[in-house]
Amino acid sequence: MKKRLTMTLLLAAFGAGAQAQSVLAPSSLAQNMPAGALLTLETKDAAGAFDRFAGLATQLAKGIGGEELPGSLLGIQQVLNSSVGKEAVVGVFTVGGAEAGRAQRFEPHVLAVSRVDEFSGEFFGAMLPEKPGAKVGLYTFVRDGKMFVGQSQGLLYASSSKTLLMNYLARLSGKDAPRLGSSVAYSVPTVARGKQEFSFYLNFSATAKLIRSTLAQEIKLPRLFSPIVDAIDTLGQYSAGFSTTGQGLSAQSALLANRGGKDQPLYRILTDSTDFAVQDIIPASAEGVVARACSPEGNTYMGRWLTRLDLFDPLGFLSDSQLASHLERSAQYLGHECAQVTFAGGFKSGLKVNEPLASLAYSANYIRVSDMAAAQAHLPEYVRSVNQAIDGARSGLKTLVGSNLKDIAGGMGGELDAFSQATIGDSLGQVDQLLGGLKLVYAFRGDYLITAYSQQALDTALAETPDTLAQSADFQAASLSTAGSAGWTYLPNPADLSVDEIQQLFADTLASRGMGGLGGLGMSDLLGSDQGSTDEMSDDEMMNDEAAMEATDTEEVADAQVAGDNEMSDADMADDSDMADDEMGDEAGMADDETMADDTEMSDADMSDDSDMADDTAMDDADMADQMGAGESQMMKGIMLSVSNATADLINRYDGQTSQRQVQGSLVVSKSNVLFRW
Repeated sequence: MKKRLTMTLLLAAFGAGAQAQSVLAPSSLAQNMPAGALLTLETKDAAGAFDRFAGLATQLAKGIGGEELPGSLLGIQQVLNSSVGKEAVVGVFTVGGAEAGRAQRFEPHVLAVSRVDEFSGEFFGAMLPEKPGAKVGLYTFVRDGKMFVGQSQGLLYASSSKTLLMNYLARLSGKDAPRLGSSVAYSVPTVARGKQEFSFYLNFSATAKLIRSTLAQEIKLPRLFSPIVDAIDTLGQYSAGFSTTGQGLSAQSALLANRGGKDQPLYRILTDSTDFAVQDIIPASAEGVVARACSPEGNTYMGRWLTRLDLFDPLGFLSDSQLASHLERSAQYLGHECAQVTFAGGFKSGLKVNEPLASLAYSANYIRVSDMAAAQAHLPEYVRSVNQAIDGARSGLKTLVGSNLKDIAGGMGGELDAFSQATIGDSLGQVDQLLGGLKLVYAFRGDYLITAYSQQALDTALAETPDTLAQSADFQAASLSTAGSAGWTYLPNPADLSVDEIQQLFADTLASRGMGGLGGLGMSDLLGSDQGSTDEMSDDEMMNDEAAMEATDTEEVADAQVAGDNEMSDADMADDSDMADDEMGDEAGMADDETMADDTEMSDADMSDDSDMADDTAMDDADMADQMGAGESQMMKGIMLSVSNATADLINRYDGQTSQRQVQGSLVVSKSNVLFRW
């Protein structure tokens, strides 16, 4: 009996110690949150990721011309590493509140928790208000404005709801209550997602429940939006996250579809899978393939939604094209395999800012056909209807915008100014040009229907190539499972972008936004082109100006000589006796004349000096203006070159990615691998 009692006490002590350990260091901050979270954002052992991000930022800063990260940013990094970098979670929950005379209402509230060490604890502790507060178990908190905050036992926590925070702290203190980690809705997708440095969890079903309750209480028309709420509910729960690695990023996600959701067609679409063979006809040079299992029921499902939206279509595109009807018919002959393919050249086509539809020349869709005869009979009508609807949308858009312009002008009590009309006209012209470039084309190859909005893309898809994607060594090395799969993605390492291509992209982007001049500097200046100034005078112009100046000087001398002759004639007409009587006076006058002449010569010299100084000042001002303009131009060239170098460096670090999805009952798991050079 004594031994049994002793063993019982030891087990009790061990259990108490384990409980105390769990109180001081809970296994997971998220798992100990109250059950029923709508959303969580989580970090776990993310300090290494912050170090990689900081290292990348430092390299890019040096490429632009900067130095190491400032001490303040390094301090922030240290705070992050010692808090959020350890473990943190932000959760959104619904908290009920009763009001007099009204049914209980549920409102979303936030709860945030982070681990802290001595360094980060001191940093955040200095921000907390120093005043008496409440205590739950081992944890204390105070009110700070509309938030409730506290720091205890190596944890920093805050919440917009006192009740929510107290419930969480009670669980950390050992209270036996439903926890988030114990709920199937959270544990199944997060376990399938795996441990990640950064992750999130979203409960669609709980969100739908909140939306339905709100609609019933506030709008009183819950059935009006029932199809939307039912679709959200059927999405179930979703969790995704990623971690940094030495080779780039690894990501994983999991969707737990709601088997009991009311939108059963959506559930079947979400959990569809198939055996893929499209890789056998896609050219090996393709720059990207996104393949997915596409249940034929998906077209019927989309058609039903388009029918609901038809009343809200201002251009009448849905009605004119009868798109919903055609989608429902296509479900009779299409299979379960779809792929969107980007051909060689598609990656760089996105750099053509002035050609928004350039990428369509490198993109096509592949869809497996289950009934070729039915497909061949239906496609001509379907394609013709879509293209006619596109043309109709062009004219409809013009009419719609034109009528709106009249309404706007009428509301302003007048007409739009010429600039506004020209701007709107240009924008409308661009949209009209875009729609004019759209034309759906199609063809069949093997068991697949190929559609595109460019004949060039369709020709590329139909061209015979020596190697297919399935035969590519790089594709085989990716080890993607194409059998019984929900989908896969293959994006090989794209061609590197040159600095010149990035500079041209920036120049086109600025020009398209009316910023081609940037402070009076043309795009040729920004791109580094050395062109002579149109304000500089040619040699012929300078010679003509010098000749004109010489002619002006000659005329002034001739005028002075004529004036002198006239003065001499007047003197000769004077009386001789007057000259004799005034001889002495004349001598004195001559002396005075010599003095005046000297003064005149000095004044002329001074005026000449002043003129020279004015000319020099004007020349100095012009030189300074030229130098300032040249300096600004050189500075902008340097900035554009540095930014282009850094941008090219960042983009070229990306070396491709792969992913694949598998279905396990109601669970759809996706794994991705992104190659990136830190």
